[in-house]
Amino acid sequence: MPELPEVETVRRVLKNDLVGRKIKNIEVRYKNIISNDLDYFLSKVCGKTITDIKRYAKFLIIELNGNDKYGFILSHLRMEGKYFYLPTNTLDNKHIHVIYHLDNGYDLLYQDVRKFGRMEFKSYDELYITKPLNEIGYDLVLTDFNEDIKKEILDKINKKKLPIKTILLDQSIMAGLGNIYVDEVLFTSSINPHKAGNLIKKEELDKIIDASIKILNKAIELKGTTIRSYTSSLGVEGGYQNLLKFHTKSECPNCMEPLCCDKIGGRSTYYCRRCQKWRK
Repeated sequence: MPELPEVETVRRVLKNDLVGRKIKNIEVRYKNIISNDLDYFLSKVCGKTITDIKRYAKFLIIELNGNDKYGFILSHLRMEGKYFYLPTNTLDNKHIHVIYHLDNGYDLLYQDVRKFGRMEFKSYDELYITKPLNEIGYDLVLTDFNEDIKKEILDKINKKKLPIKTILLDQSIMAGLGNIYVDEVLFTSSINPHKAGNLIKKEELDKIIDASIKILNKAIELKGTTIRSYTSSLGVEGGYQNLLKFHTKSECPNCMEPLCCDKIGGRSTYYCRRCQKWRK
């Protein structure tokens, strides 16, 4: 699944290509990609102009006619979703499920091998107060984490006895970390991924937030992690995989001990027993 840096990279590329473009019409080949009633979605989106591309957590937010507070296309790539921006009739295959025909002779094509991605029209007033965004926690890149916000987050974490690895993958508390980046953040913070949320201290949360911000911003700078390709369809290859210290590695970069690879919540988790010793 693309993580926050990959989605942010897609956002930046699409913004450069799409802002100012009018959507002439839309071809929907697999209607389950659209969460709204299809006729409603088409009536709200066709003929509108794209005025901005935003992001919250792992969601792309395509703003339509933003000056009159009209609405948005909310898009989640899920496991395999990709966008292509190409001249009309350049690309076609059985995995392309939605085609936005634009006013400049180009198409925005949505390809999804597993068909898990979703798009939905949201009005200006409902975007952040209805599902799914009203269930998403603080964006780790966009949020200014003051002490009140940190206390709120720590209170939620301390109510859980699940491993901190599992909690950090829960987007309802803090949003933006996926499996790869959680391993990197916990290693940088010297926190064992098995440690229960109710045992996490304030200073540990501070380390987690600081490491998350630093790692995610560096990954954005390097256009994400190309372990599986999410952005190459738009002519971008990520470079952060070259800086990964932990995920998929065999030995600890600090002490050179063999790394552990456990399943936590069904996810492969890399950590060092020595450097990430469980401290109560």
